[in-house]
Amino acid sequence: MLPLKLSIAGLYSYQKKQTIDFEELTDAGLFGIFGAVGSGKSSILEAIGFVLYGETDRLNKADKRAYNMLNLQSDRANIELEFLNYQERKFKFVADWKRKKRFEETTSIERLAYEWKEEQWIPMTSADATIIIGLTYENFRRTIIIPQGKFNEFLSLKGKERSDMMKEIFYLQRFDLAYKVSTAQSVTRTELDQLKGVLSGFESVSAEAISVLENEVGEAATVLQKNKSELSLVEIELNELMLLKTNFEDLEKKKIQLFELNVEKEMIDSLQCEIDLYEKTERNFKSNLITLKTERTALEKSKENKIVTEHKRQLLVDSGLKNQSALEILQPEFENLDNSKIKVCDLESIEKIINLKKELVTIAEKLKAEENLFLDSEKKEKALIFQLESIEKQLGDAKKIRVDTSLLFEIETWYQQQQAWKNNLDENKKKNDLLQHDLKLKTAAFQLLELPFESWNNVLKTNLDKVTLEKEKAVEIRTNLLVSKELLLFVENLHDGENCPLCGSVEHPNIMHGEDVSNQLAIIAKVINNLNDRELQISLNKAQCEKLEFEINHFQAQITIVNSERENVQNKLKIHLTNFIWKDFDPSNSQLFESTKKQQLLLEKTIIALENDEKKIRKEYESITDLLKNNYKSKNELVTLQAVKSAAIDNEQCQIKILSIAEYEVIAVASIQAQKTAIHNNNLKTAKDFQILKELIAKENQDLAMLTGSLAEIQLQVTEYKKALELTQKTIAELLIEHNFSSVEEVRTILLKNWNLTLEKEKVKLFTVNLLTVTNAVLEAEKRILGKTFDNNILEEKKSQFSSFKLQFENQLGLYSTLNDNLSRINKQFIEKQDLLAQFEMVSTRHSNLGILSNMFNASGFVNYVSSIYLQNLADVANIRFHRMTKNQLSLTINSANEFEVIDYLNNGASRSVKTLSGGQGFQASLCLALALAESVQSLNKNDKNFFFIDEGFGTQDQESISIVFETLQSLRKENRIVGIISHVAELQERIPRSINVTKQDEKGSIVTENWN
Repeated sequence: MLPLKLSIAGLYSYQKKQTIDFEELTDAGLFGIFGAVGSGKSSILEAIGFVLYGETDRLNKADKRAYNMLNLQSDRANIELEFLNYQERKFKFVADWKRKKRFEETTSIERLAYEWKEEQWIPMTSADATIIIGLTYENFRRTIIIPQGKFNEFLSLKGKERSDMMKEIFYLQRFDLAYKVSTAQSVTRTELDQLKGVLSGFESVSAEAISVLENEVGEAATVLQKNKSELSLVEIELNELMLLKTNFEDLEKKKIQLFELNVEKEMIDSLQCEIDLYEKTERNFKSNLITLKTERTALEKSKENKIVTEHKRQLLVDSGLKNQSALEILQPEFENLDNSKIKVCDLESIEKIINLKKELVTIAEKLKAEENLFLDSEKKEKALIFQLESIEKQLGDAKKIRVDTSLLFEIETWYQQQQAWKNNLDENKKKNDLLQHDLKLKTAAFQLLELPFESWNNVLKTNLDKVTLEKEKAVEIRTNLLVSKELLLFVENLHDGENCPLCGSVEHPNIMHGEDVSNQLAIIAKVINNLNDRELQISLNKAQCEKLEFEINHFQAQITIVNSERENVQNKLKIHLTNFIWKDFDPSNSQLFESTKKQQLLLEKTIIALENDEKKIRKEYESITDLLKNNYKSKNELVTLQAVKSAAIDNEQCQIKILSIAEYEVIAVASIQAQKTAIHNNNLKTAKDFQILKELIAKENQDLAMLTGSLAEIQLQVTEYKKALELTQKTIAELLIEHNFSSVEEVRTILLKNWNLTLEKEKVKLFTVNLLTVTNAVLEAEKRILGKTFDNNILEEKKSQFSSFKLQFENQLGLYSTLNDNLSRINKQFIEKQDLLAQFEMVSTRHSNLGILSNMFNASGFVNYVSSIYLQNLADVANIRFHRMTKNQLSLTINSANEFEVIDYLNNGASRSVKTLSGGQGFQASLCLALALAESVQSLNKNDKNFFFIDEGFGTQDQESISIVFETLQSLRKENRIVGIISHVAELQERIPRSINVTKQDEKGSIVTENWN
């Protein structure tokens, strides 16, 4: 991350808006922020962290953060930060909140983020800087902007906390494959268990079991056929007994029905007498009574009809005279109607002739086209026949030499499995060679140290003890020489009469005489330096030996594992060779099989291509054949149609009687049609009008004659109806006397009875038929059982026998079906078992390999190992500066718990805790580590400019240390690194070329001013 611009308003001591242009500062490489204690320097870094992450170490969320961070004299707080991330993308983060009406209450803090795109700020959905910068807040303040009190945090972190931080910063999770391996191992174990479970259900499946089942199925089929024959014989006998039982039961039912019908017969006979009386009365009186009523009604109607008819006759006479006059006017035009009709017929024939001639031209053109199409199709048909014969011959030859595909698949699977084992062995050999090579390199590197591998630690300890002893002696000599030198200087400054600084005497009778020891001091100093260098070299050798010993042991363990894997694969390869059963191929030479396979693949492709070509050509041939048939049919239809049209023309020419066709051939058909229509419509109107008048006159004459005749008839009817009425009345009186009825009303009472005579007669008839039917049925039933007896016990015995035979048959059928189904099932299971065994072998191999990987990645061991390497590399980078800052007296190292320790070369290179460092030394160590960490983090993001900001520590340094630290920071500019510092040390402000000063005023709050030296 590289800051560009920061503006702060209303935050802590910043009452008015203050803007810092970081572009001017970062161009210098090294810049500073200076000011007195409490001026607001650290608030700048806190503002950057807060606007990016919404977090601050000074206050937590429970501390009324919005109120306490807001300046007491401001109503609003605003922070805006523009920066570039590691991808050179430009962003702006904003934090804003206000004071409410009540002084102690504020709005919630609103944080927004924008990205600069297309010359404008585009809002982002999230204001979390973690993804944009690539660091969490905790690691951001450890590696980029380090606030007060947090500078030495990384140095003092516990091993696990530091490892977790390294995992996040350097993405070491990518080395943590334990979960993936565990997941794959779990899936594989589950799959293996499932296969074991499935295979456990196939223990009884074998070729011997199949053979036994086949014998059992054959025996069961023989017994089943025998049971079926016995069951059929018993079933026939049972059916005969059941029929006899039915006949006896039927006879009993019919006798009961006959008895019931005889009981009902008396009521039916009474009903029949009543019906006979009604029918006799109806037969003798009903028609006469109806006739009497009819004749009276007819007489009245005849009288009324006579009056109406006389009026109608007079109206017809008047209308007839009027219509006769109109007919005489229309008569001449009607007489010329035949000639007009002939002319219409001639025009219609001429129209048809003209249209038919046009159609003949079109037919001739179509006939020519069909003829050409027929010739082309005939040529194509012959060519396709030739192609089909050729392809069928090629296809037959190819299929004769084709090999079964399933056989090739089985052989290929075997070779693939064999190759997989061989590849496994090759990979194993490569892995072993690589490990042996690495082991050889590490062993050679250890040998270069000229130390015994088994006892190097003791040798180095002995050497270190020896050097330490020599160094102690040299230091003692140097101390004595320094005392002598100081005493000599003291003697040289003694003068007579002056007090001795030691004893106070003014007299100095025995003054010591000595020689100059400066040369001896120089020599002994070189000896001590040499001994320090030897101590440092021994410490370096120890660290190198520890690292090489760990790597050598690791490689030896890996070689043992690889050798074990190789033996396992070799055993499986031997077992696999015993499964090769194909005599035509060589298990050690797959080239013969591959050649055969390629030939078969080419042959299969050839066969498929030939079959496709055959289908395509046959489809084309069928299409051409259909086209020829349709073409021939169309051609014949056109010839026939041509003859029909020609005959139609001749026929129409013979129909023309009055007009000349030559006169109309030059006239348009539409004109002929119009002329024909006009004449035809006129003829129709004339004929229609004449016919209507003629028919109307005829009808009127007819109606008049009818009315005249009707009138005479009506007069005659009146006379006849009177006579008939008198005769009917006389007849009814005679019938009453004859049939002993007292009056006509008595007769009418009988005839008016409300009943359905047809239904009652049908009821009597149905009873008679039922009685006759049941009587005959009883006779027939008696005939069917004549001379026969029925014993129900015999029937029950036969049923029992049938049930027993049927049960025996069904049991045997079930047994046969079960055995047959078992045979089919076990055949399928036998095939399935072979597939499952192959799968089990493959999954078992994978499970074994995953177990080895699981041991490697268990308990994050590999990640911790990588983390320790990263930490050691980090310490090595930090030591480049730390050695120089401490005048080669101290260096940093990593212990077995991944915690930092200090190697003290002034104390025989002994390791001690970083907590024993002084404040200044701790600052130096933390600075070197922070710089190394920032460089590593930002190099991961491939940023051209690395940014680093610290806020403390310089006050703990003496003048010489400040100079060394400053030189170190200034050298970073050459490495294209940007460092900002916050301090109140005046000497640093004088040395740094670009800086800003923060001053705090009572009225205006914190004010930022630029300072370019």
